[in-house]
Amino acid sequence: MLSWTIYTSFLGAAVLTLLPRDNAQAARVAALLTAMAGFAVALAGTFKAGAGLNTLCDVSWVPTLGIHYHLAADGISLTLVLLTGIAAVAGILFSWNIEQRAKEFFAFYLTLIGGVYGVFLSFDVFLLFVFYELAIIPKYFLIAIWGSTRKEYGAMKLALYSFVGSAMVLVGIIAAYVVAGAKTMSLIDLAQYPFPEHFQAWGFPLVFVGFAILAGLWPFHTWAPTGHVEAPTAASMLLAGVVMKLGAYGAFRVAMTLFPLGAKAWQMPIALLAVTGIVYGAMAA
Repeated sequence: MLSWTIYTSFLGAAVLTLLPRDNAQAARVAALLTAMAGFAVALAGTFKAGAGLNTLCDVSWVPTLGIHYHLAADGISLTLVLLTGIAAVAGILFSWNIEQRAKEFFAFYLTLIGGVYGVFLSFDVFLLFVFYELAIIPKYFLIAIWGSTRKEYGAMKLALYSFVGSAMVLVGIIAAYVVAGAKTMSLIDLAQYPFPEHFQAWGFPLVFVGFAILAGLWPFHTWAPTGHVEAPTAASMLLAGVVMKLGAYGAFRVAMTLFPLGAKAWQMPIALLAVTGIVYGAMAA
């Protein structure tokens, strides 16, 4: 049932593209109904979910590479999916005064939301990466088109930082896939594979930092102030409340799960970065 949070969002985005360009009110209403439907599905799915890991869908996607369309949810996923549903509805209400190209704005918005739902529910590493990219791309257009004074600069800075981080993550997961025998991209199966310690020693920081860039971990945070300032209200709210959580979620779900020995070896540098970030944030505030 929770998988319909993804499909509802993408379907709503597709419907918005068919609406008349000059009917902003219809675009707002369609977007709000879509977001509310997604939140209702998330809420119902959360109450119906059992303990442990709940598999929603698991079908072969690219059989030759061992890639599956595998959606599942555990306690962490359920909480973040519910948070996404709340943020999606609130963001549309805060964007009710959007007049310029309203249907395109809400179509990009719902595409972003669908990608976020997908990341939190993916238990195939490649599928997670695909949804991760789907969530980032609309963010560029939301800032570049509907942002404030230096919107192109803010959008491009976000895109460049995201590109570097995504490239690092992709290299790391491909390396893990190859080292594990190039048979599966399942997060569960890869987590059970005994990766050599020397591989984890460089695989962990590569994937962790790749995700941490989007999470805004110091010193990879400099895109965030610019992005928040230049983004429209709803996009800024999603950036802080949901999108940056994708980076933290990926660092935990992928980097720390696949490379526990690497995480242990790098725990002190990561802790120092975190503490420095807290102190820097406090001083900046």
